[in-house]
Amino acid sequence: MDEDKTPVVILGAGGYAAVVHEILNARPDVLLIGCTDKALGISERSVGEGVTLRILGDDDILPQLADQYPGLHAVLALGPDLMDVRTRLIRRLDREKIPSITAVHRSAIISPLSKISEGTVARGGSVISATSQVGRCCLINLAASIDHDAHLGTNVYVGQGAQISSYVQVGDNVVIEMGASINSRVTIGTGARVTGGAFVNTDVPDHAVVVGVPARVVRYLNPL
Repeated sequence: MDEDKTPVVILGAGGYAAVVHEILNARPDVLLIGCTDKALGISERSVGEGVTLRILGDDDILPQLADQYPGLHAVLALGPDLMDVRTRLIRRLDREKIPSITAVHRSAIISPLSKISEGTVARGGSVISATSQVGRCCLINLAASIDHDAHLGTNVYVGQGAQISSYVQVGDNVVIEMGASINSRVTIGTGARVTGGAFVNTDVPDHAVVVGVPARVVRYLNPL
């Protein structure tokens, strides 16, 4: 019965919302109530055949949803170009005291010796190895891998096929794009961005953008 399920709102209504919908819709303990999105004026959005994601409003509706659905949880469904929005939404969930729910695809390989914090999404084929730690509200994409004893902070985006080696330390609000590789024992600073295909074998400063093989700093971003 629905009253025995955890009500969940998806924050975002684009492609990643369809991904999260697929993962959580397979869980018998979850009741998906819809999405929040800035693209108002559209009452519903269909994603693929037969999948309809109801847009409830923008994130200002969260307090109302929390009152309407006791035990409400939320999950982020936003990509790397919206890291500022992801950061803002995490802060808002904290203010509203709405917990996040973790979404792990059935084909992801998660070591029972690893630790995944609430709100993280692990997509199909991703691997999280023993004694690694993944912080809150991260997104681990298709076929990305995190080796043993790596540590990811809050709100880290790991792109498709990216590889994070052992003992790597990744700060908060970091983007590691598709196909990037981080060598063992490297530290990636807060707010940094590792571009697609880069190979990182030296520490990356806070808010730096690195490119190439080996990766080099090309510019700095403003803090979120």
